[in-house]
Amino acid sequence: MKVIRFLRKPYPYDPPTWGRSLRLATGIGSFIAVFLMIFQPFGLEQIPSQFRLLYILGYGGITFTAILIFQMGVKRIFRGFFKEESWTTGKEMIENLGILLLIGMGNYTYTLIIGGTFWSFSNFIFFLMATVAVGIFPITILVFLSYAKVLKNNLMEAQIMEMAIQKRPLTTDLTIVRISSKYQQEDLSLPLSALLWISSADNYAEVVSVLDGKIKKSLVRTTLSELEESLSAKGILRTHRSYMVNLNLVIHIEGNAQGYQLFFEGFEQAIPVSRKYAPQVKAWLKK
Repeated sequence: MKVIRFLRKPYPYDPPTWGRSLRLATGIGSFIAVFLMIFQPFGLEQIPSQFRLLYILGYGGITFTAILIFQMGVKRIFRGFFKEESWTTGKEMIENLGILLLIGMGNYTYTLIIGGTFWSFSNFIFFLMATVAVGIFPITILVFLSYAKVLKNNLMEAQIMEMAIQKRPLTTDLTIVRISSKYQQEDLSLPLSALLWISSADNYAEVVSVLDGKIKKSLVRTTLSELEESLSAKGILRTHRSYMVNLNLVIHIEGNAQGYQLFFEGFEQAIPVSRKYAPQVKAWLKK
């Protein structure tokens, strides 16, 4: 089904930070407070006028708190689910549904405290369903529009970079590249034209190369951050938190909503380019 295929599409993921989470929570919480003040749904107009603004601001505060708890609490507890490389439109919808349910629980608790309702399971479910009903439709539209916009931009940029790739030959540069280890005896040296990519492997970096027609994988005790400065001048750039790529040997590039994917001759594996590192990759390929 088309809906199932759409929900499996890659979707851009922003790892939570305090700054980003505070901006998001403040923006949405403020919007909710203004919306409730203007339209006063769910019987809010029955609140005495002298208390109405204060009570409505409380609902905005609940939204602010729920989003902050989800972003900086739930996402950190369930790190295995919230992973950039496996993030999809379906997971984005699940995240937003989780936030709505958390807001619904907060709204019900707050309404109990201010005396706007009484405890019953049916009332609790009503608050949850009402919150989801109000939020799910605009969230679905926003997810779809955001996906379409980012995908369109990335596909266009991928085409431009693809043309740049096709105009230049693959490097045959035999300049020796040195991958320095924390232990000098483990240093790795190989020709630039043999090195394909380097990936993060716990406390090691896995270097993938092709020597004499054979694929070779070598582990070096170092991190990608330590290699960036020394290798970037040779066209070996960070493309993702887990990858560095020899852009001299990339033969094809594709775009999706998360960013880009790089391909090498004879390899089916796609190396991701995340949004954080996309500008430097684009700048290098276009030069």
